[in-house]
Amino acid sequence: MKLENITKIYNRGKMNEVQALKDITVSFQKGELTAIMGRSGSGKTTLINILGLMDRPTHGTYKIEETDVLHLSEKEQALFRNRHIGFVFQSYYLEDKLTALENVILPTLINNDIKKEERIKKAIELLDKLGLKGRVNHYPHELSGGECQRVAIARALINDPQIIIADEPTGNLDSKTEIEVFKMLKNISKEGKYVIVVSHNEIIKNYADKIFFLNDGVLSDDIK
Repeated sequence: MKLENITKIYNRGKMNEVQALKDITVSFQKGELTAIMGRSGSGKTTLINILGLMDRPTHGTYKIEETDVLHLSEKEQALFRNRHIGFVFQSYYLEDKLTALENVILPTLINNDIKKEERIKKAIELLDKLGLKGRVNHYPHELSGGECQRVAIARALINDPQIIIADEPTGNLDSKTEIEVFKMLKNISKEGKYVIVVSHNEIIKNYADKIFFLNDGVLSDDIK
């Protein structure tokens, strides 16, 4: 999985260009948790959006395995994203009127590779694996912040994606729970997945195999 010479320029009126990302080249490896750190406004959100196929760079290449994903149409990218990329966000983005089980199942509704009966079984297994066996039929307002984040992680895993992208996944959690979430993401990477975590939390350094810093759109290595 590799980004090469990725640049993103936003045009904000005549004579006003903002270069959010500047010639970024970086590779990610299966089985590793990669952390991307940086201050607010450094370009992290733009980078996450490109990695998650929610935005296109101004120029550069992005390959996942042998697929040049920037050459896919919007429809093809949406399908690829559903099958191969799982997202975990700071704010969980769970549907309030759906149970934990129903929230986890959501991404499978447009995945014809998973049959209805398999969806439920797989979702229950994931929730159980993440310590939520007794909370399957609870609604988000009945769950703690840590439990909501675990539901979000299960939802990200339901289609068995090869890539997990976590954007500030511990931002709303207490210190004990944030460690639990980082451990979960580390374990997920060990299962042979690409795990990319964007975080300002210094604790991520204890779990990351690689760390990169983003500063004013420029990505640099950090040697631990």
